[in-house]
Amino acid sequence: MSGISGPVKTLAARWIFPVEDEPIENGCIDLSGDTIVGIGPRANRAVDLDFGNAAILPGLVNAHCHLELEPLDDRPRWQPADPPEFEVDWLRKVVKQRWLTDPESYADTAARNARDLVRAGTTLVADITTAGASGPALVETPIRSVIFAEVIGLKRLRAMATNEAAWAWINAVEPALKRAEASEKAYRQRIGLSPHAPYSTAGWIYHQAATSGLPLTTHLAEMPEEAQLLATGMGPLRDFLEEIGAWPEDDEFRPIGPNPIDYVRHKDLRKSDWLIAHGNYFEESDLWKLAPASLKPGQRIAVAWCPRTAYRFGHRSHPYRQLLERGAIVCLGTDSLASSPTLSILDEMRFVRRVDPNLPGSVILAMATLFGAWALRADDFCGSLKAGKRGDLCVIALPDQDHQGTPHELILDSDLPVVATWLDGQEVACFGVPGG
Repeated sequence: MSGISGPVKTLAARWIFPVEDEPIENGCIDLSGDTIVGIGPRANRAVDLDFGNAAILPGLVNAHCHLELEPLDDRPRWQPADPPEFEVDWLRKVVKQRWLTDPESYADTAARNARDLVRAGTTLVADITTAGASGPALVETPIRSVIFAEVIGLKRLRAMATNEAAWAWINAVEPALKRAEASEKAYRQRIGLSPHAPYSTAGWIYHQAATSGLPLTTHLAEMPEEAQLLATGMGPLRDFLEEIGAWPEDDEFRPIGPNPIDYVRHKDLRKSDWLIAHGNYFEESDLWKLAPASLKPGQRIAVAWCPRTAYRFGHRSHPYRQLLERGAIVCLGTDSLASSPTLSILDEMRFVRRVDPNLPGSVILAMATLFGAWALRADDFCGSLKAGKRGDLCVIALPDQDHQGTPHELILDSDLPVVATWLDGQEVACFGVPGG
């Protein structure tokens, strides 16, 4: 074992999933302080904590989340309506909820939802915040996060106001985070920018964000109406924006390009990292633009797919397979409780398994861990289990020993819960009895 800086604590379980290597049956992990210093078969070794009939995974990564949003209604959100709910109508409900909600309550909602993330085995989240409302919740919750300050507005005054609010918050909190990051090998919180979407945010905001040097995320290719608006300036999204007073004068609407992909691939936008939320409606001919061969050296672009949210709105099949086949990175997100029943990435993994049983379980696990960590530039210290990485762990109960199936199927074909979450080698949530 290398990198030992203190006493070693050994954890054991029926299965351990390193992600970058094959699952280990009856395995154990050695932790020294906050760092993994060894992983392998248990053999006859003594252990400090035996989780028994359970699986130890890397901490899960939620690559797209809105912690400030609450459920809109009591309808089961994992099922599509019949006919499917029109997403523009859903946006009307979200805007109404925003109008009727006291902004100070966003922080309370975000704090409650952040605690749920930890209980669901998540140790890293990409959250989009309105002027930092979820920031305190994520700072106080034992979880890693990239907090993206949202900028929104097609009208110049609206865009300028939200941009000013976002930067006021960033300038208030980022210096302290940078000082902490300089003294640590791994970040706990980072700050980013989120131009909301092409249908809601002026093009100049995208170009300005691309010069910031911050991590960037945006909703892109989310619905077919988005492409219609960019190509023609018309359609249901324009009707909605006019209805809420958010549509600019015609001569002010200047889309970056006629296709959603243009918002991350046009001129200076091609130089930045982008975490693309949703990506349901990229044209087949555009998928190569998200593959590694088309990117600049060191640049990272990833798509955060939210499977149950897409299913709710009856969207066409997501191009995740075509993207993966081209070497592009696809990770998993939950969106929000306004569109999904839970903020559990494990629930998203199991949903993907149900709708695509032929997708290898190892790929689903990577999408929920290492790929999200890569997208958030955290893969050097989390996203997989290996010596030198932080002890960020998710422990999941497994079916009884006579259950047949591959190791990944034991996790994906079950409804058994997360029983413990660890961050930096310390338990931050526990719901089961080790060895039980």
